[in-house]
Amino acid sequence: MTENRFELQVENNIDQLPVIGDFVADSLSHFGADPATVSRVQLVIDEAATNVISYAYPDRKGLVKLVLELHDGDLIITLIDWGVPFDPNTIPPPDLNADVDNRKIGGLGIYFMKKLMDEVAYCFDPVDGNHLVMKKHLSKPQ
Repeated sequence: MTENRFELQVENNIDQLPVIGDFVADSLSHFGADPATVSRVQLVIDEAATNVISYAYPDRKGLVKLVLELHDGDLIITLIDWGVPFDPNTIPPPDLNADVDNRKIGGLGIYFMKKLMDEVAYCFDPVDGNHLVMKKHLSKPQ
């Protein structure tokens, strides 16, 4: 761990979400992010981590690794797991104009990721696992 890189690895257990949230808040505070950005990034990582915890390891225990890095004012978030491959870019955007009673359940987490982050990319490698990489330009508090 360096001043510009923080890592956390936890088991795929929903009880770990507060640990992840605290880790994100502490890391972004160290990076000098403004409170609004911290909240947005926490929301996005909470959604992504919840999906990994809920679906990546359907029949077994597994690990979730989160890496937060600061490069030239950009926050690079990498969420890694070694579970079932899942590319969030294959999910169509939700129909936000649909009647609430007819709206499909789910899908908003990926929508939030794409709306609140500047870039979202995914790759899978059989050895290195699933890598969800998101980038956010950090604005400093004024």
